[in-house]
Amino acid sequence: MPRAMPLENAFPPLTPVLRDRKLTFSLMGAATLQIVLVSLNFPSWQCPLFHSTGIPCPGCGLTRAVMLLMRGQFQEAMHFHAFAPVVLIAIVALFVAALLPETVIKPVVARIELWERRTGFTTIILAALILYWLARLLFVPEFAQLIQG
Repeated sequence: MPRAMPLENAFPPLTPVLRDRKLTFSLMGAATLQIVLVSLNFPSWQCPLFHSTGIPCPGCGLTRAVMLLMRGQFQEAMHFHAFAPVVLIAIVALFVAALLPETVIKPVVARIELWERRTGFTTIILAALILYWLARLLFVPEFAQLIQG
């Protein structure tokens, strides 16, 4: 019978992104553009899954939730998506990783990688996001209407 893999050997999903400066800048730019478009009430990127199937994806509602969170409207943000604080922290981490000099960010990323490998935190957050999405799909009938606006 195969043994369970220790967490120290787990794949850290966040640190490869933080190490790749071009990818970090791209993600930072996309997140910034989406937030600016939504805050100015301009058309923004639509969810391809929701647009083509009518089924909201795990991230549906996050942009509005992050915008509400940035305005200090915590309860309203949680109404749209409970993972808004996590996403806001991730956006801040992208900004920091993209803007700090490489000599400063490399040791920080190394510590994050060690922490990710020891705890599996990022993988747990991603699994929790999928479970949250499934619960919303199954138990919140107005979920799709909420996303449509």
